[in-house]
Amino acid sequence: MPEQRLTFVHISDTHISPDMEYGKHHAPYSTQTGARALVRAVNALPFNVDFILHTGDVVYDPVPEAYLTAKDILSELARPVYYLAGNHDKADALQSVLLGRADILEPFYYTFDANGFQIVCMDSNGPAEVPRGNVISQQLEWLDTICSAKDERPLVVAIHHNALPVGSPWLDDYMRITNGATLHQVLLKAKDRLRGVFFGHVHQNIQMYQDGILYTSALSSWNQFMSWPESMDTVADEFSLPGFNVVSMSPTQTFIRRWGFKVE
Repeated sequence: MPEQRLTFVHISDTHISPDMEYGKHHAPYSTQTGARALVRAVNALPFNVDFILHTGDVVYDPVPEAYLTAKDILSELARPVYYLAGNHDKADALQSVLLGRADILEPFYYTFDANGFQIVCMDSNGPAEVPRGNVISQQLEWLDTICSAKDERPLVVAIHHNALPVGSPWLDDYMRITNGATLHQVLLKAKDRLRGVFFGHVHQNIQMYQDGILYTSALSSWNQFMSWPESMDTVADEFSLPGFNVVSMSPTQTFIRRWGFKVE
């Protein structure tokens, strides 16, 4: 019997605006131009993927016009897209306008199955000083039930905000969720089947491994940020291309390809 496999694309932080020119003061191209280039790059992959995971900040300002623009651009992706809400999003508008849902989830967290894997999508926009986040207790209890269950399915968790400290004050004190340590303790209950925690928000490639759990981020399709030990401020990365990750999994392995693309 062939080993079960899962392959998905991890994208994040498209920050789409209805203004075709928006974003050029932060990057050589607008958010719309970057998002359209992302769609072309993902659709041009020379292999099939099971789905696309967008870990939030779909738009820059969460007005209906922005989600209509995002729908126009991202609906061109050739595979199903699963969305999270970022700190620039409004979960109700994301669901009603972009996804066309009538049954609005608030907070916006859910789970789905793919190829025998369990995928958990979190909402980290609980009460906190933006751009920080928080996972509310109700959601942590829901996640605890999942992580404590006697379930043999490999587990994937997605969240918008970074959870763990890395020794960079800009990431740790300004960007991170306030209760990341609590979240990590809940996730440890499923360590043996947890294949990775995937996040966005930081506009850079970060990978960390703590207590047997892998945390990994994805680049933005727009502008990138830099961070280093003791960095205090938001600093633009003028050298990195926009990009996304291609994640391939088996029940015992996680393999991540970093994929950059040019915007023309």
